[in-house]
Amino acid sequence: MYRAKNFRLTWLLLLAAAIAGCQPRQQLVEQHLLEFGTIIQISLVTDDLPRAERLLEEIEARLHRYRFYWSAWEDSDLTRFNTALQQHHEAPIPGSLAQLLRLCRDYYRTSGGLFDPAIGKLIAAWGFHGTAPDTAAIAALQADMPSMRDLKIEGDRAISHHPDLEIDLGGIAKGYAAGLIGEYLEENGIVDYIVNAGGDMLISGSKFGRPWRIGIQNPYAPGVVASLEIEGRHSLFTSGNYRRRYLQGGKLAHHIIDPRDGKPARGQSSATVLVADPVRADVAATVLMIDGIHNSRKLALSLGIKDYLIVSESREIRVSGSFAEKLEIEPGWKVEIIN
Repeated sequence: MYRAKNFRLTWLLLLAAAIAGCQPRQQLVEQHLLEFGTIIQISLVTDDLPRAERLLEEIEARLHRYRFYWSAWEDSDLTRFNTALQQHHEAPIPGSLAQLLRLCRDYYRTSGGLFDPAIGKLIAAWGFHGTAPDTAAIAALQADMPSMRDLKIEGDRAISHHPDLEIDLGGIAKGYAAGLIGEYLEENGIVDYIVNAGGDMLISGSKFGRPWRIGIQNPYAPGVVASLEIEGRHSLFTSGNYRRRYLQGGKLAHHIIDPRDGKPARGQSSATVLVADPVRADVAATVLMIDGIHNSRKLALSLGIKDYLIVSESREIRVSGSFAEKLEIEPGWKVEIIN
């Protein structure tokens, strides 16, 4: 897995044509930085470059703080919380984790247990916290897997007696962070922007009065499986087996672990969700990546989503009817519409 601790932002100011009339000249400003183990790109439309620079510098600082709140492999509020919980069976909940832990508990319930951040130690044993896979540890953890049922929250304290419970926020933190950044931009008068965290996007407004055009990545080859035009505020998140992965015994191991058996999810190559809330989008994409081929209707209903697309391991597309109406799907794909 690729990580870097000292990655400075780079600036790319893309001059755009002046919008019609006598309004101030608008420009597209982009900032790139590395946090959460991925490239995060902030794109915004503005007619005030110095102000945009100040906002983007603050966003960089905020994202850096979030990393040291929620990282599962570096010294962070989360890793210290996990250590305290394992050593003492209870721990104070830092303010940086309070809302996230409650969201994790809620989504665990609404997903029927498929969204389960309590299996962080198992994810680490598979080698996705920067260490080599540990087959003995994987087998032991699969025999007695913890779950969010093993975590009790009482006021500002958490209690767990399962020795292997370890919270990993990888399936929710990007959505939560994107939402916070979007709120900050809107509070400061920016309405046209994209927060793109490695392909997971919070999208707002328009690009010089025209819709943003967005692609959904092909999990098998460079390019996209579909594209769409978006105006207004939406979140488009994708979970896939093509990001953090390796081969083990000739089989693909990837970081989306099915909490029912403790193994990398099978059947889906990627799952994409379009919904307003970036947290819901992040969670729902993860859940559909675990069991979307067999259970998409039920999961979509339980999670309150209408627009989703799943690419199967057999290279077929299952897409909800409402989402299909918004998409331009690339030629050559076998498509099943789910109504």
